[in-house]
Amino acid sequence: MEKLKIKLTDYLVIIAILVWGAAGFWFNLQQVSAAERKYATIYIENQQVAELSLAPGETYNYSFQFGNEKEHTAYVEIEDGKVRMLPIDEELCPSAICSHTGWIEHEYESIVCLPNRIVVVFSEIPEGNDEGIDGVTF
Repeated sequence: MEKLKIKLTDYLVIIAILVWGAAGFWFNLQQVSAAERKYATIYIENQQVAELSLAPGETYNYSFQFGNEKEHTAYVEIEDGKVRMLPIDEELCPSAICSHTGWIEHEYESIVCLPNRIVVVFSEIPEGNDEGIDGVTF
């Protein structure tokens, strides 16, 4: 049985694939960092309760009510385009995964509190502002 040898063109194809993949990876990272993240949206039980500005240089806390009768309060902290959830009472959120998530700043990140059905995600266009959208698909 004849042993296969790698030729110069094989090396060139491998190098081209690696360069192309690295360029795609770099471009993707650049797009994520340059993306417009103007708002953080808070959902409770699949209902939007707040849309918060994430303008650079802004720092503030936002409180919102949750629970069957809105008897509990949770807080999110906004700072320089990042958002995090502050700890909730241990009785309401025993694992505290939502507050342990820490600061999120990229579009693909989110904060989720499953016991209380709270979700914090990034959005680019505030709800109700359809400028620049030419169609919606359901």
